[in-house]
Amino acid sequence: MKKKLLIILPIVVLLIVGTVFLVNKNKKVAPVATPTKKKVQSPVNVIAVAERPYLELEPSADGHYITILVKEVKKPASQLDYTMEYQTGSMLQGFGGLIEVSKLPISEKKLFGSQSAGGAITYHEDIKGGNLLAQFTGTENYAVKSSWRYFANKDKASEFSSQDTKFTISNKDLSKYAYLIIYNSPGYPGTLKDTPISDPYVLTAEKSLKTISSNFDVQIRSSAEATIMGYDGSKWQKMDSKYSDGVVKASGPLMDTYLLITK
Repeated sequence: MKKKLLIILPIVVLLIVGTVFLVNKNKKVAPVATPTKKKVQSPVNVIAVAERPYLELEPSADGHYITILVKEVKKPASQLDYTMEYQTGSMLQGFGGLIEVSKLPISEKKLFGSQSAGGAITYHEDIKGGNLLAQFTGTENYAVKSSWRYFANKDKASEFSSQDTKFTISNKDLSKYAYLIIYNSPGYPGTLKDTPISDPYVLTAEKSLKTISSNFDVQIRSSAEATIMGYDGSKWQKMDSKYSDGVVKASGPLMDTYLLITK
């Protein structure tokens, strides 16, 4: 009798183990969800123009990099989380970054291209321009977005227009520059008594434009008679402006920023 029990007991144990294995094998187990942090985006371009940050974009000497300069943040902020999109040929490329903005001015240099894990760099060519989304974090979060246009001046042009085609600047000596950017900055430097009726426009190049001694001809499209204002690095000044056929024209030394106010 004991021998029979010894034989039967292992068989029963095997049957139980096998049954449990089959049940667990066929049972569907729900995957455990990995928690993800959702990026919250603030409404874009809703704060007053007078409270928006003043930024500049500069091309590098070889045209392969762009520098984002944060010059003024009028609404308190501690960080800038940005996304840059740009067109290269028929493709849309981009990059992003995070900048501490507690101390200004501050800048960050980024590559127009990609870099492999081994360090090999592929440069993007035929860059036309794009837009910069800048999200600021502070006591009150806010975001601004604005466009920019890029020029690889192979034809030695001396006249350039913004991406929105409303702003044009010309000077014969601009033909000596290889790379230029016209940027619709979201805000303007310093303070203004009047409310602008155009975007602030900023022209930069791979080297300083301040060495050009001759005057720059500037025009901004407008639906009404207006005055062009120029910021010389320390203060705003009215330029001698003339309005004709939907365009306001002025001439003078290079300014850091240009915009329109009502006449």
